[in-house]
Amino acid sequence: MIEIPISATAPNRLYSLELKLRPLQPGTLMAFSGEFVHAAFLNWLKTTAPDVATWLHEGNKRRLFTCSSLQFSLPEPRMREAERRNVHLPLDPEKTYSIRITLLLGELFPLFHEALMRFNKATVRGQKLPFMQLGKQVFLLDEVITKPEESSGWVDCTSFGNLVDWARSLRLGRVETLELEFASLTTFNRSNKRSQLYGGHFALMPLPQYVFQGLVRRWQDLAPPDLKAMVQGEFIEQYIENDGMIISDYALRPHQVCFANHPQRGFVGSCLYDVRGPDEKVTEEGALTVRQQILMLARLAFYCGVGYKTAMGLGQVRFK
Repeated sequence: MIEIPISATAPNRLYSLELKLRPLQPGTLMAFSGEFVHAAFLNWLKTTAPDVATWLHEGNKRRLFTCSSLQFSLPEPRMREAERRNVHLPLDPEKTYSIRITLLLGELFPLFHEALMRFNKATVRGQKLPFMQLGKQVFLLDEVITKPEESSGWVDCTSFGNLVDWARSLRLGRVETLELEFASLTTFNRSNKRSQLYGGHFALMPLPQYVFQGLVRRWQDLAPPDLKAMVQGEFIEQYIENDGMIISDYALRPHQVCFANHPQRGFVGSCLYDVRGPDEKVTEEGALTVRQQILMLARLAFYCGVGYKTAMGLGQVRFK
């Protein structure tokens, strides 16, 4: 029995959920399936919850959700090698596999919750309905995990207000160390007006300006109107440009996954940043310092991801 204990009434919240899937029959699936999970999730919503699908379709440019690739219980070195070589991995109907879904608009969760409840009650001749199809493989929905203590560290929920309250409570030393784990392939599409002469490229390092300028845009796009001003992009940009934030250590390695029509290069691993003081004086009541803003955005990254194609399995990040 699928249980979803989260309240379906909380506004302006961010949700990270884990869905346990069971294959209907033995088969194989490519190691990286983020593109297929994205399409299958939307297809399920169109048939089961057209109202949710409409939200997501209309907000496509805003990227109101993220999906992971299907997760196998394999040692990381073997999984990375299979992703690089685009190897098909075996599926066992006796085992469960997981995907992670994040919802970045509070109004989406009640709709998604209702759709799951309706789906869970529906049967054909006493049998559970297929949940989604990835490639040629059909999966049943076995469980929805919403409690952090029951997950592998990728489930939680919060609100923008809670993020602001947490950041405001920080008392920072001269140097604060921030560690980000880039758990799935991450990259940054650097196509812009300045690169037109030489052509765009995909950046293979999580430089502070790449990571946090993107997170500033996500905050401004997703946060409720009364909290948008809590993040001041021009001050963060200047702080990073002045080397207030630097990479102090890293365990990164280049990586590659395969989409249906092309390989995608990027990186995985972890990176440590020194977020250095002193802090500027805050004149407005309730305002956050630049460093408080940066640490708050690092926590936002857990839900919205970082970089390119976060709705298709890339850029899964957590603040360690």
